[in-house]
Amino acid sequence: MAPPVLWPVDLIAPEGICYGWKRPLICIAGVLPIHDRSEAQRVLTSTLSRTEWAAVRHVFSSDPAILGYCRPDDGRRTPELSFDDDILPSGTAGIQLILYRRHKRQSMRFYAFNFNELDIQPSQEATGVSTYSTYLTHKDFLKADFTRVGNPDTRKGTALDGEVLSQVNLAQLLASIIDKEKSGSRALPRSTPSTPDLHKGGNTSHPGPGRAMAVVAAISKAYSISRTFSTTAEQFDIRYEQGVYVYGEVPYVYRDKARTVQSISKFHNCVWLAFNDVIIGVTFGSFLSENKDYLARWLHYCLQVYLVDGMRDALLWLNHWPAGLKLNTELSEFYCHSLVGVVSAWGWLLQYAAPHFPALIWLVGAGGCCGMTMVVSLLSDVLSVLTAHLYVCYWISATVFRHQLALAGALWNLFRGKRYNVLRNRIDPWDYDLDQLLLGTILFTLLAFLYPTVLTYYALFATARLFVMILHGMFDTSTALLNHFPLFALLLRVKDPLRLPGGVCIQRSRTGTLLLSSLPAPLSSIFRHYAHLAGRLTTHYHPLRMLRQLASGRLLNPIPRAAIRYSMIPAEGVLKRS
Repeated sequence: MAPPVLWPVDLIAPEGICYGWKRPLICIAGVLPIHDRSEAQRVLTSTLSRTEWAAVRHVFSSDPAILGYCRPDDGRRTPELSFDDDILPSGTAGIQLILYRRHKRQSMRFYAFNFNELDIQPSQEATGVSTYSTYLTHKDFLKADFTRVGNPDTRKGTALDGEVLSQVNLAQLLASIIDKEKSGSRALPRSTPSTPDLHKGGNTSHPGPGRAMAVVAAISKAYSISRTFSTTAEQFDIRYEQGVYVYGEVPYVYRDKARTVQSISKFHNCVWLAFNDVIIGVTFGSFLSENKDYLARWLHYCLQVYLVDGMRDALLWLNHWPAGLKLNTELSEFYCHSLVGVVSAWGWLLQYAAPHFPALIWLVGAGGCCGMTMVVSLLSDVLSVLTAHLYVCYWISATVFRHQLALAGALWNLFRGKRYNVLRNRIDPWDYDLDQLLLGTILFTLLAFLYPTVLTYYALFATARLFVMILHGMFDTSTALLNHFPLFALLLRVKDPLRLPGGVCIQRSRTGTLLLSSLPAPLSSIFRHYAHLAGRLTTHYHPLRMLRQLASGRLLNPIPRAAIRYSMIPAEGVLKRS
């Protein structure tokens, strides 16, 4: 069977020595227009020692090598090839060429089996077949006979895999480096291992390293705690991560150092999202800053009327047998006086803080310089602070309600003649004495008469907490959309679909030649990661889940920001933090 050879369609081959990779498939990257094999080997060896090639060497399992000799065939693009005997036996006839295009890094085009480069989950779907092409999926490539080359014993199982795609993606880079080397350019240094001399220049020790490490550990722990309770701190951490990544990638992207096109795409996706976020944030922040006085008056009015006076009136109304519901007088007065005291104290603090509301709104607007996500995070934290009195009242009432439910469950087991076994974590039968049953009956009577009062006050603050959680859910959804909206990917999909590959196919052109082509990623794969975000948000804020938590007395809290955070940069670009 004719063995396949990958040949660059954009290369008008001169007569000379061809170079490329021997495995998994024979992939020709270019041709050196020289006839001296030793000179060609010297140029290739010198090229492989350059720093710009060493930056991408880890992608391959083997280095490029001299493959053989080629000569033009009567002006046709497909030349006449003769390979070395260790690559392809001389007796093998009928070499089958598969043409591919060597994309330049600046074009940001590349081949990929799946669209998983721009903060998108990998897609396994097969899409897009032209009317005159032969389409093969990734699994079909693994089974196709044309991927078998040479001796079946030595090349059994070779196929068009991810390494072959890396070879065709970086073939143009290899050819450009060889052209520089052949022309005598020495602009870039050789890749030589070096170890920094940390002890050069005398004593470099610093006093008190243990104390310094303790201070750093304390700061790191405080920062981790702040990220748990503050959405602003978590968003700042995202911006810090992006800043470290962009700062580290700029020398490789804009100073002509080696970088794969996938890394360049990730870099531009991160920068594009950050800049658009900043543009929207500056616009909305300017609106907040220009109208801070009006917004401050409106904020103070809403807080005073709805969150202070409204809650105080609702507590007093519950204390006077609302809608004919007779509550326990003593317990109701205790609840009312205690919770009214908390609400009134918070209202007194808001009165003193009201003159500073314009400065607070201006501060939120100034956060727009860091993006709209920072504005939303600041608003979420401000909401948590301004409704702190509601959370305190909700925590008190929910704690009492939860303990009453636990006591009711224990008494229910007592009346059934059962007991909870803490060692085996199960319910076991148990014989109770008469005095134990009598005490249980008295406690159950007290619980039955006090339960409606506890439930009424708990329902009030649980409802208030539910409304606050709805606002937090809106803020969290907005932040997730802004942090992960695939705007860059959508623009690439419209402008140049080949920059957003979603698969590869073998097309048979009208002339009968085989061409390795890239399929654009489907729109469904671009938005696939939103399904994961939506799943996490809807799971946490699902009405049935929240109702179950309310019925059991468990506290309602916003979703952890780490649960809706996707890293928009590769793992190797993130600064490692303990």
